[in-house]
Amino acid sequence: MKTLANVLLLAALCISATAQSKPSHATEQHSFGLGVDGPVVQHPVVLSDAELAALANDEMMRKELAQDPPIPKLTREGLEATVVHLHGPNERDLVVVGSSGPFIGGNVGPFWIIRNLPTGPQVVLSIITLSLSIQKTNSQGFRDIEASAATAVEGSTTSFRFNGKKYVIFQQKSYPLGQ
Repeated sequence: MKTLANVLLLAALCISATAQSKPSHATEQHSFGLGVDGPVVQHPVVLSDAELAALANDEMMRKELAQDPPIPKLTREGLEATVVHLHGPNERDLVVVGSSGPFIGGNVGPFWIIRNLPTGPQVVLSIITLSLSIQKTNSQGFRDIEASAATAVEGSTTSFRFNGKKYVIFQQKSYPLGQ
């Protein structure tokens, strides 16, 4: 009986060790879209005070805060964030989505990419769009990003690549809808 208990304990430890050794980004979310019922991010994380401060200093966020009526101070309300790995498995890069409250608009909303650098968090992409996806391709070792938007008559896709400091537009395509 004691041998059986030891075998079961050893099996449980092996299963636990195997589960823990799997990379955490294996289930990492790569596609983010507004207009879905429920949360936009699947594995939410809380923005740190430093990450929130980096967002508050972003030009697009300043415009969001200056809307009518103005938002006096940026809080975590209306923001969703999740960890993504843009360069390596040991980094805390974030996709932040303004998914409710004062941020959401008709068919679009703000998305930010934050890189946590040794000097502190830095916004490396801010865009207003309908959906955002982290691509499998990369530039300069950083994963490419694609954003999609649509109007009543036209759809558009914008591809971004990392230039060493931030994400910049690489390619834009527009196409008619409903034809």
